[in-house]
Amino acid sequence: MILSWAAPVGRAADARAETLPPPPAPVVVKLSAEQITAFRNYFEKSRQQAGIPGAAVVIIQPDQTLLLEGFGKKSLNADAAVTPDTRFALGPATEAVNSLLLARLDAQNLLDLKAPARRCWDEFKLADPAATKTLTLRDLLSMTAGLPQRIDRFLAKPTATPADLFAILAQVYDTAQPGHIFEYSDTSSAAAGYLAVYALNHHRAPEAGLPAGYAAMAKEQIFDPLGMKRATYDVTTNSSADDEAAGHMRDDKGVWQPAPTVPQPNGALLPALGLRASARDVAAWLQLELSGGVGPDRKQLLSEDAVQERWRPKNTNDTNDFGLGWAVQHYRGIKLISRTGEQNQQTSLVAIVPQYRTAFAVLTNAGGHDSAVFLQDALLNLADFLHENASQK
Repeated sequence: MILSWAAPVGRAADARAETLPPPPAPVVVKLSAEQITAFRNYFEKSRQQAGIPGAAVVIIQPDQTLLLEGFGKKSLNADAAVTPDTRFALGPATEAVNSLLLARLDAQNLLDLKAPARRCWDEFKLADPAATKTLTLRDLLSMTAGLPQRIDRFLAKPTATPADLFAILAQVYDTAQPGHIFEYSDTSSAAAGYLAVYALNHHRAPEAGLPAGYAAMAKEQIFDPLGMKRATYDVTTNSSADDEAAGHMRDDKGVWQPAPTVPQPNGALLPALGLRASARDVAAWLQLELSGGVGPDRKQLLSEDAVQERWRPKNTNDTNDFGLGWAVQHYRGIKLISRTGEQNQQTSLVAIVPQYRTAFAVLTNAGGHDSAVFLQDALLNLADFLHENASQK
C-alpha cells in the first residue's frame, strides 16, 4: 500500500499555496540542546505509544546534524537495536532521489529534462503518437504525463520487468495530453529513471540490464559523491543480516507482528520504489538539498536553482501540489516539502522546511495507519518547534 503524500494525517494543513502570503526569507532557526532533547523524548514516547517496533530519526541544518539516532528494535523476532546505519525501505520517497539523479545528469548535459523523452531511446513510444512527440522527462517526474494510475498495480508485481513497463506504455492511452493533468503514477517516475539509463548508454540497454544499469548510475552520480555508503537498490540482501530492518504489521487482534517477507520491486518500478537506505544516508542526501547542491567535499554537484526546481509544483489544469518527486503542503504558514509512503510494511517520511533551513526524516519498520499518523505528527511537532523559535526573535 502506498500512502497519500498530500494532507497530513492527524492534523489539518493550512489552505493551499495560492491563498497564503509570500513566505519570509529563509533563515536558520536554531534549536537549543534542551529543545533537541525535548523533541527526542517526545519522539520516543510517541513511538512507544503508537507501538512502532523501531525507527530512526534525522534532523539537520546546513553543515550540522542536530539529531541522528535509532530507537527500538530492527525486528520483534530479535533483540538487535535500530542504529543510524540500519537500512530501511524508503518506498515512494525513492522518487525524490530519482529526480535528484536525473537533475544531476541534466546539469552535466547527459540528458535534457525538458526535451522530448524519446530522445533518450529511439524505440520509446506511447499509444498516442501525438503524446509520444511532446512527452518530456519532466512530465514523467512530475506525474503530469497523463498516465493512468491503474498501470501501477500491474507493474508492482515482483515479476514485472522494465520491458513490461515500456510495453504497457505503448498500449495504454493517456488520460490527458502530457503536461496538463496531474495523476499519481509510480510508473511515470520509474519510466523516467530507465529512460535516463538508455540516454547514458547511447539509446541502447546496458548489457547488465536496466535495473542493474540504473543502480550503477545512482551509485556513481549520487551515492558515492555524497558518501551514502549503505544506500542500495540491491534486492538480494538478507533482511535478517547486515543491519536491515524488517517490516511489521498489526494482526487481526491489533498486535504488531513481523510481516511476511515480500520481494522488493526489483524490476519495473525500481527507480520509483526500490531504494533502501539508512538514516545516515538520508542525512547526507538532505544535506545536499539544504546546501543548494553543494556536496560534502564542497564541490557544487548541482545548482541551487536545479535543486529547488524539483520542489516546485508544475502548473497544470488541475490543482496539485506535486513537484519532481516531492509534495508540497502548508502548516501554520510554513511550507513543507516532503514525501511519505509505505513499502513492504515499512513507512518513511523525508521533509525539508526551506523557510527555516531545516530537514527532517523518519524511517520506520511498521506499516499501516498508525505509522502514518506517527510520522506526520512528528513532522508537524518539529514545525511547531521551529515556528515558535522564529516567532521569539
